[in-house]
Amino acid sequence: MKIGLLGYGTVGKGVFDILEELNGLEVKYVLDLRELPELGEKLTHDLNVILSDPEVDTVVELIGGMNPAYDFVKKSLLAGKNVVTANKLMVSLHYGELVRLAAEKGVSFRYSASAGGGIPWLVNLQRAHRASRLELVYGIMNGTTNYILDSMTTLGEEFDAALAEAQKLGFAEADPSSDIDGLDTRHKTTLSANVAYGVVLDDEKVDAFGIRFAKKCDIDAAGEAGYALKLFGVARRCQEGIAAYVEPTLVPAETPEGNIHGCDNIIAFEGSYIGKTRFVGAGAGRYPTGYAVVQDLVDIDAGPGVLYNEKMDEAAVNNAAECHAYYVRTDATDDPFFVALEKKPFGAGFATEKVSVRQMHDFAARALAAGKEIFIAGFWN
Repeated sequence: MKIGLLGYGTVGKGVFDILEELNGLEVKYVLDLRELPELGEKLTHDLNVILSDPEVDTVVELIGGMNPAYDFVKKSLLAGKNVVTANKLMVSLHYGELVRLAAEKGVSFRYSASAGGGIPWLVNLQRAHRASRLELVYGIMNGTTNYILDSMTTLGEEFDAALAEAQKLGFAEADPSSDIDGLDTRHKTTLSANVAYGVVLDDEKVDAFGIRFAKKCDIDAAGEAGYALKLFGVARRCQEGIAAYVEPTLVPAETPEGNIHGCDNIIAFEGSYIGKTRFVGAGAGRYPTGYAVVQDLVDIDAGPGVLYNEKMDEAAVNNAAECHAYYVRTDATDDPFFVALEKKPFGAGFATEKVSVRQMHDFAARALAAGKEIFIAGFWN
């Protein structure tokens, strides 16, 4: 296999290093805008050099973001090249289109590293889907938010201090919005649902409320009641469509999910015949993510190497069908929905009756739009 590697950043360098130690998989070109003398003749600034070379059968996209990554991936598939990517944003927003294009061209399109980092999550989810009716996928899918919440829990820090430390250590970006607003987890939840249920969800319809507004008093309220506060992505099969959402979640502290620390992830699925299966490990980083990319390359080299389902139905996101109790801390107490809720004091806020995810996320959005303070967390069933 000869590879065109797009991007030589953190993960790209990790992939390059790992491939240097493997026989049979050669990086022929590296596309990067920078001058990188250490790459010698492998370096190119022109995608067409890669696409026009018949020896290159596989393109690895590690540029990130939407553009030009999306354009480059489409052009690579159209040129009859296999594609491997770690780009959760691009794949979650263009899943159906890219998968169908790969199928039409008879090439492989793999994206294991886009959800779970080094955890073999999507590949095992696909295997389980083919032999079992899956009902639920969920878990901690973002190492940055887990690090922040864990620091707030174990060190007693407020959110801003925990975030600053995560940024100092390189666990959080200078602009952490995608992580702390739940968007990164949303993309991973969408991809997990697509693979688990053989569907194509509209990523933008997946409700997401992150941890930006979490405070130490919320952590304390959870701990005093025997819970740990974590950010969950959830996709559950329901009667009509799929309930898919991201939100802070109160999980019993004694459970495996309640005992995930630092930047680790834990993701699980439940289904017929197999019950519950959990996967734990590093969700990000140069070599864990690079390892997942290389595993995709090895799979393609060994055989068909396809990571998508033959059947992909358009499916609605139906969060009105998912109901559970919530912890709510807010000053939007005059909202008619909040006034009508059955609730009782819980720490710095209230524990509510069971309500739909759709209703609670709509309430949170109204509160934020009105400039009110609000933090919500679902109680895990």
